[in-house]
Amino acid sequence: MAELHPPVVHFAIALTIAGVVFEILAHAFNKKELEHAGFYAFLTGVAFTWLAWFTGRAAEELVEDAVEGTPAYRVLEFHETLGTILLVYFTALAVFRLYLKVKESKTLRVLFLTLGVLGAIFMSLQGRLGGILVYQYGVGVKAVQLEKPAEEKEEHE
Repeated sequence: MAELHPPVVHFAIALTIAGVVFEILAHAFNKKELEHAGFYAFLTGVAFTWLAWFTGRAAEELVEDAVEGTPAYRVLEFHETLGTILLVYFTALAVFRLYLKVKESKTLRVLFLTLGVLGAIFMSLQGRLGGILVYQYGVGVKAVQLEKPAEEKEEHE
């Protein structure tokens, strides 16, 4: 299940943020089509956030011992904590959005949009932390030995 974390997390990030953007555009231009796109993108993004959390827990179990005592460990722990906070936050925001579907209110809609932007900022930070773990520290990545092609080896000898 851990190997599913990278593709799943990209859907969680993209769909929740796209959902918020569509909702903002729908509010700004009073377009129901954009509101529908935002609604479904956001809810699908929250579903993927749940999947990302479960696959992330599995991935963390695989690498935790290997990175303990390294600078990557602190980043990993913060990434894990923020992931749990975002899961709860976006789940609550999804419930709030479902409530707005039943009971429309301009004031509550602006509150949802504000909370959505705040969530999108922290979701972006979460993605950045994941990127630091992979690209800066190499967490969860197998080392690759690059060999020069045979003809290149002969030229240098």
